[in-house]
Amino acid sequence: MRLLVTALLIFTNTFLYSQSFEVSSFFADSPKNGKIEGIVLDNEVNNEPLAFATISVKNTDFETNSDLNGIFSFNLKPGKYTLEVQFLGYATIELRDVEVVAGNTLAITQNLKALKLNTDISLAN
Repeated sequence: MRLLVTALLIFTNTFLYSQSFEVSSFFADSPKNGKIEGIVLDNEVNNEPLAFATISVKNTDFETNSDLNGIFSFNLKPGKYTLEVQFLGYATIELRDVEVVAGNTLAITQNLKALKLNTDISLAN
């Protein structure tokens, strides 16, 4: 009997606490999110994808890195955002007034330019 009660409690707890649902699905007036999908490319080398570039949404906690093919994506609430695209050794780019519309996907292709290194070496006397 004890074994049956224990198994029943474990099953009930597992069933109740492992279910996931969206709270917003219960409210008809809840706005849908929009999506930004993009790719980061190297402007200097035949538009090769830049893996692991950092893309952040300014004034939010949203930040991601591009994958091995230079691709990134965000799911955001509708509104206007500023994206910042960074990669070590490349000029940082700000994309302002990027508008996310509910239920739509915005495609962005961003080319980054490599920074020129100063080759002049001066030694202090």
